[in-house]
Amino acid sequence: MEVKLPWGPGSLSVDVPDTWNVIFPERKSAGKKKKVDELAAVKESLKKPVGAKPLQGRKLRGKKIVIVVDDNTRPTPAHKFFHIILDALKKSGASLKAVTVIPALGIHTPMNVSEMAEKIGAANLKKVKWENHDAFDLNKNHYFGSTSRNTPIYLNRRLKDADLVVLVGLVEPHLWAGFGGGMKNILPGVAYSETIGIHHEIIAEPPYRFNRVGVMPEENSFRQDLEEIRRMIAADIFCVNVVLDHGGKIIASFAGDPIKAHRAGIAFNRAVCGLEIERQVDGIIVNSFPMDINFKQSMKCVGNSLPALAPGGAVMAFMRAERGLDDIKPPKGAPLPVLKAILRLIGPARVRGFLDRVRKGLGVEEKFLVYYSLQLVRQYDMYFYVPSLSAGEAKQLGFFVRCAEPADVIRHGVKKIGKHATVAVFPEGGVTFPIVGE
Repeated sequence: MEVKLPWGPGSLSVDVPDTWNVIFPERKSAGKKKKVDELAAVKESLKKPVGAKPLQGRKLRGKKIVIVVDDNTRPTPAHKFFHIILDALKKSGASLKAVTVIPALGIHTPMNVSEMAEKIGAANLKKVKWENHDAFDLNKNHYFGSTSRNTPIYLNRRLKDADLVVLVGLVEPHLWAGFGGGMKNILPGVAYSETIGIHHEIIAEPPYRFNRVGVMPEENSFRQDLEEIRRMIAADIFCVNVVLDHGGKIIASFAGDPIKAHRAGIAFNRAVCGLEIERQVDGIIVNSFPMDINFKQSMKCVGNSLPALAPGGAVMAFMRAERGLDDIKPPKGAPLPVLKAILRLIGPARVRGFLDRVRKGLGVEEKFLVYYSLQLVRQYDMYFYVPSLSAGEAKQLGFFVRCAEPADVIRHGVKKIGKHATVAVFPEGGVTFPIVGE
């Protein structure tokens, strides 16, 4: 049986055993796609916000306003609609001189002027003040309290004196938060590094649910923890969250209360990107499209599709990763068979402690990405075709078997799960995710 996967301007064909029960999960929303006017979608969401008053019509004269927009690691095309937000603020009496724009860096690299101009539009940038968030200077962050899970909340000090905070972001599948967007722009977006680190420890707590893609907020302690900060911030908070299609165009916009509008965005995202599957399967064939820029982005197809895979199953991944490793600097690690044996011996509860012993001095984000990789190694067998990676680079990464040819991926998969397995295919794994058992 031939399976075709999107691959650059063309496609990649792989042959799989006719004896496999091959499943192509279908979208929850199977209706014909409608052409959406991007600006009209944003304007309509601002006109009819969810659970909040519209921005336009508020009394904002003399008010301090902070706009937190996600940084350049996220594809949110804020430059397309940022002027609409500024216009709504001006019509409500706000002075743009009282507006401060802060990119939600978390612990990412600070943005420069050209990057900010690309993010929100050069003309818009000239109208407002902006500054990078500093997650490493305690004096630039303010203590707001502690969550019920004992996360100490230090956030950008601008939030303390703000009268209105506007969050501009994107609803998409997210490795730990379930879905991006909402209050995530604040935590970890403009939080202190220690706060971010303690908050991220949640994914290493029982029941060791290291992959939370598509998990609903009420079932996700990671999302619940970050949303508790809403009650700690005195300022009114208004969010503008968009949903994108595979080409990066806006297909929907949700504005208003940062919790309620975000939930509406999740419901829409599940309908257009959620793929229904009855039960977990023995193996998954995943393709990175359209997240093909580099290895880190291409890896999203694995995390996004993983909920469909039964424990001990096989991940057969095809990643274009045009720029290869890009900015990733892989360390030397133990040989994969040795690492897998150790991790399976110690079990899920001890992976975090094992990481601290063997990889000291890691930054917060790197630490938990490595933790994620270790849990992947422990629970699954992974076979990757990534033509942009050399054998040496794959060996350094050390958590998957590198396959030189597409056919080798399937050959390894057959060896692992047999000739009579059930396998699910995710051709656009970079943006879709399975919804299991509904």
